[in-house]
Amino acid sequence: MQDRALVSVVIPSFNHVKFLGRAIDSVLGQTHPHVEIVVIDDGSSDGSYDFVVERYGHDPRVKATRRENRGAHQTLNEAIAASTGAYISILNSDDFYQPTRLEALVAAAGRQDGPFFGISALRLVDEAGNPFDPSSGYNEYYDMVCRLTAGKPDLLGFWCGNIAMTTSNFFFSRSVYDAVGPFRALRYAHDWDWALRASSRFNVHRIAEDLLAYRIHGGNTIFEEEPWAHTVEDAFVWASALRHDRIDAGASADDYFAGLSANWGFPLLPTLFLLADPRSEAEQLALIANGALKDEITARRDQSDPLLWEPLPGALRALRELRAQRDAPGPDQRALSRELASIKQSRSWKFFGWLWRLETRKARKAARAHKT
Repeated sequence: MQDRALVSVVIPSFNHVKFLGRAIDSVLGQTHPHVEIVVIDDGSSDGSYDFVVERYGHDPRVKATRRENRGAHQTLNEAIAASTGAYISILNSDDFYQPTRLEALVAAAGRQDGPFFGISALRLVDEAGNPFDPSSGYNEYYDMVCRLTAGKPDLLGFWCGNIAMTTSNFFFSRSVYDAVGPFRALRYAHDWDWALRASSRFNVHRIAEDLLAYRIHGGNTIFEEEPWAHTVEDAFVWASALRHDRIDAGASADDYFAGLSANWGFPLLPTLFLLADPRSEAEQLALIANGALKDEITARRDQSDPLLWEPLPGALRALRELRAQRDAPGPDQRALSRELASIKQSRSWKFFGWLWRLETRKARKAARAHKT
């Protein structure tokens, strides 16, 4: 019976002892009662493991182990390998579920024949667990992705950005994980990378109800001040997705372009650089891990126009500013016109235009067929 399906909730735990109790309690309080919780402590130094053992050691549903720090991606893979449920649900140790989350996702999976990958809407909460004001800047990115994908196929949300926002939003059947493979060794983008790979093969189902609280606080990895480390990982994810021809999400070419041109996670030239790189993805991942790929890309940025190394929204905004300055009267008008013209004639700009036409050919062909 679907309503008796065992859900394995895997919790990678790292230095979140003050949040961990609410995370685990939110699973134990689910309206879908058939759960196991697999906690792997990733080398915490704040007593997280001892807290779990002391508070939940008597509960057979909670299994906890600890070892040295290996990173979020490896901890997730190990926790999933140790789980036994038909479905796997991830919960980071600083987030928490709404009580009906698992019930709703198990029901959605039951309505779909075959492998299932699901997410839900979420709310961003502060360190105390209180929702941010809707006008807060913390909601800006998530609200933007939701607007771009409203009324569109759910899969488009991973091309406009990361509509899941966090691995805590991932719920999938074990068969999906077995087919897609483990999370790859990326510090900042392992969630988005896996979501693109999974949704390209099995699509994604998004529940519109807020069923997850994603906690924003000073310890979030997204706040680490390593902008080029983020950029290189984002470029790797994009290059991998484009290389495997996974841009056909059932949306129009206009939808794709609107999403990419608003996506601050789409660095134009770094993505093209990695697409042209003859090294394998495994070799690129090794170079990301030791920082060598970041050094390569930043060195090339310093040798060319920095504009084209920006994320696409930033590059487009800079081009608009250049155009506005060109059109404004002043002594630098001709110089600005020449600069804008040179950018449009550059090989990188032309290559991106060719790549864009190549990767959206399916969507454009489908649109023409629909018109006829």
